Amino acid sequence: MSAKFCPKCGNELKEGAKFCPKCGAQIVQNVQPNGANTNGAQNQNVVPNQSTEKAKNYAKDFFKWFWESVKHPSLTGKASNKYFGLTSFITSAVIAILSVMLITSKINGGIESVANSFGNDSSASVVNLFQGLVNAGAGKVELFSVLMIVAFVALAYGFRAFAVAGTGEKTDFFEFINKLAAYTNISVLLSAIMFLFVLIGGLVALPFNMLIFLFVVINDLIGFTYAIIDGQNSNKFDKLYVLLLAHLSLIVVFFIVFIKSLQS
Repeated sequence: MSAKFCPKCGNELKEGAKFCPKCGAQIVQNVQPNGANTNGAQNQNVVPNQSTEKAKNYAKDFFKWFWESVKHPSLTGKASNKYFGLTSFITSAVIAILSVMLITSKINGGIESVANSFGNDSSASVVNLFQGLVNAGAGKVELFSVLMIVAFVALAYGFRAFAVAGTGEKTDFFEFINKLAAYTNISVLLSAIMFLFVLIGGLVALPFNMLIFLFVVINDLIGFTYAIIDGQNSNKFDKLYVLLLAHLSLIVVFFIVFIKSLQS
């Protein structure tokens, strides 16, 4: 029996295969009514895997929206998908975790290099001690980063709802998260750039990354502020006082999360 191949990617298929194991394409085998096939072979048509196609379209639309929000944060219109903002903040959390892991790896490598330069047997225990401290600290930083992203989003949403109380405006969660993400997506881009700098330049890039990180913090605070007071606001609460409470709450949560992360 002649071998069969995927018409989409050319991968060789097993007999009776319904999906291509390489590209995921669905293989539909059309058999003639009398059971006979032209030239003794089945005609194979490829139907794109719906999950794969949906993922591709989502990624394409997301990156288009993401780039538009980086170019024009305050002018970006309503996102075509309600989960774009959530995806953006999840991406930010992933980049933060990967960055901490990368820096930890670089520091541990530096500790081993210094220890090897001494060349004594007792250095192994010292290396393990310092690496243990670095790894423990890295875990706390990762937890702190994720919790602060969650707190940042939750506080912004809560104070936006507080700011428009009494106006009849409904604050849809996903729509608001899309708006908040549009205002702060440049921070996600800069965080990815910082990760690449450390990946390529190692610990030497850290001082320069600190300057970029300062800009990220400032941009996030501006986006936080703008998302809360943008558009119509309640006459019951002055914008200035709403923002004052919002930023004070953010500072309080920052210290609470910081202390809890150290105690974990």
